[in-house]
Amino acid sequence: MLDVTAKVSLSALLNPASIAVVGASGKGGPGLRILRNTAAMGFAGPLHAVNPNYPELEGRECFPALDALPEPPDCVVIAVPAKAVTGVLEEAGALGVGAALVVSEGFADAGSEEGRALQSRLEQVARAHGIAVAGPNCMGITSLVHGFANTFSDVPKGTAPGGISVVSQSGGLLNATAELGNNRNAGFNYLISGGNEAVVDTADYIDYLADDDGTRVIACILEGIRDGGRFRAAIERAARLKPVVVLKLGRSERGQKAALAHTGTLAGRSEAYRALFDQNGIAGVDSIDALIETAMLFARAPLPKGDGVAMLMVSGGATALTCDLGDAAGIDFPEFSPATNQALQDILGVSHPFGNPMDTVGMPRLARGDNLTRCVKVMLDDDNIDLIGLVLAMRDAGNPNHESLLAQLVALAKTANKPIIALTFASNSLTGHWRTFPEDQGLPIAEDVGGGLRAVRKLVDYALFRKRIEGRAPAEAADEVAPLTLDLPVGRATLTEYESKRILADAGIPVTRESLAMSADEAVEAAADIGYPVALKVQSPDIVHKSDAGGVHLGAKGPDEVRAAYAKIMASAAAAHASAAIDGVLVQEMIEGGVEFILGMNRDEQFGPLLMCGLGGVFVELFEDVALRYPPLIPDEAREMISELKGARLLQGYRGRVPGDIDALAATMVAFSRFVQQTDGLFEAIDINPLFVLPEGRGVRAADALIVPARDISPDARQARSQLA
Repeated sequence: MLDVTAKVSLSALLNPASIAVVGASGKGGPGLRILRNTAAMGFAGPLHAVNPNYPELEGRECFPALDALPEPPDCVVIAVPAKAVTGVLEEAGALGVGAALVVSEGFADAGSEEGRALQSRLEQVARAHGIAVAGPNCMGITSLVHGFANTFSDVPKGTAPGGISVVSQSGGLLNATAELGNNRNAGFNYLISGGNEAVVDTADYIDYLADDDGTRVIACILEGIRDGGRFRAAIERAARLKPVVVLKLGRSERGQKAALAHTGTLAGRSEAYRALFDQNGIAGVDSIDALIETAMLFARAPLPKGDGVAMLMVSGGATALTCDLGDAAGIDFPEFSPATNQALQDILGVSHPFGNPMDTVGMPRLARGDNLTRCVKVMLDDDNIDLIGLVLAMRDAGNPNHESLLAQLVALAKTANKPIIALTFASNSLTGHWRTFPEDQGLPIAEDVGGGLRAVRKLVDYALFRKRIEGRAPAEAADEVAPLTLDLPVGRATLTEYESKRILADAGIPVTRESLAMSADEAVEAAADIGYPVALKVQSPDIVHKSDAGGVHLGAKGPDEVRAAYAKIMASAAAAHASAAIDGVLVQEMIEGGVEFILGMNRDEQFGPLLMCGLGGVFVELFEDVALRYPPLIPDEAREMISELKGARLLQGYRGRVPGDIDALAATMVAFSRFVQQTDGLFEAIDINPLFVLPEGRGVRAADALIVPARDISPDARQARSQLA
């Protein structure tokens, strides 16, 4: 990864004015192919071959060394054996070369100590001279817009320049993306193979492309990352400027192992990436086809103002299938307003109301005169509709009716204030007659309705994200809060419920009224102060699952029951865990009439603290219905997390229940996220379960909590971090 060399050097790598290929050979190999590919691309600047064994190559002078060139190049492509790479890099650094691309393999990718040592030396040399180095072990970098192909992979013939830039940690999948994109005439700017990413990494490329005027969409094929903080910062900033589409590899256990074996990067937990993507409007996809389909739609369609989608088709079966696929994709098909429906019936001569998706009752009706234009204009005036699509079974060789209908959409799209697109049921039908139609006519066409509707959902989600964050800075800071002082016990693997809730209460999390009792008499006194009924719970850092150890008694209604419960809890805990240290018994108010919720944090090894919320109690394990985000949260984001849960209906007055206090829950989530952000590094995990959401207006209460301190915090560091500003 880059330190301070940053974008000046990256410009030399990604938009070089001159290039030298070291290791180009008349015997063939990557160097010669790169020389040929960049020449064939029509590179406008000086392009030199460097090899002491040849006076000329490919009809151009071949120089014996870099210092023999007429002037130092912007970028040096290095295609020599691994052991010779750092020598070339030293020579380039001495000449003030700003960028280098190393295609040579045999570094960390070799999985050997020697290979890792070579890569470490390469990093040292690059940083000492401030050189932006791509690779090693990469296939190269191509720019269709800037006219160079520093890659030993063949760029598919006829690949068009355009606004999609691809950053891939997999060279093979980059080739597949280029091939499919060429078939669909996607239009590429950059095709970047990252390789081992010893110096310049995916975060650097994304950060550069975020400001690149020639890039409208950033598409990324990601195996894993080494620096989660930098990657997160880069992708958060980029998504606020332009769409980012990511195919994350290694989502399965086997895929994670394959990613680690390939590049030595950590694939990471899929849920951690999903949270990062969801929170920042990143379009996560699961295949090369989806990557291309989604990127193309982003590149060619304006953003809708909302999530209401209308679809027209000419077949009842097609309508049913579109409904099914739309539901699977999470598309919102709002009902047409009565005025819209009546106008559509009048245009098409139909006496029954239309549904959405809309069966226009056959091609003849829709294709008659300007019926499609009239229908779309009616929908453009319906405030419930934000995007309009026409679904056809398009033919590779073209079709007169389809030509006429799409010509009407093209004319409408030029002045419409809403996105208008077409979709086809026939996969692979857009590689012949229709291949260049979207680019030539300005009308997006999505191939395969299922994939197209998923791409539409990504477009809608990104539009809603941009609307939501309008005016907000990346990683907006939480509001200022009063300083906290944490008195953390040293040497404990977990904190007790009592210790955990004291810390959380100081952070603004509402907790139950409670008191720690060291005897039965103290328990009775505490119960009288709190008010019956009460709960009693054993408190021990060695007993995490209190109920399993017989350490919990609920609903004690009087002094005698409290005394008996205290004695039984102490005896059961001692029997279950003879060596456990017992801090006492917590006497706590009973909470009734609320919905059990869970609020927690688990520290991800790549991205830091990850927030989680969901239904609490036993339901969190039973239904696995949770929402994830990174701190800090603002109230709107907290509400979004709540709304994502299937169990959210329990908080909304489901089947006559009194609605839960969602305002108080959202406020508590914001306070918790702020606390988590302030204490980053102190804790491995925090679990508030259950957090009772009481009826509307009565707030929330944390009835149980567990905090797991970070294992690697020394006593000195713990003391230093305990004073939080």
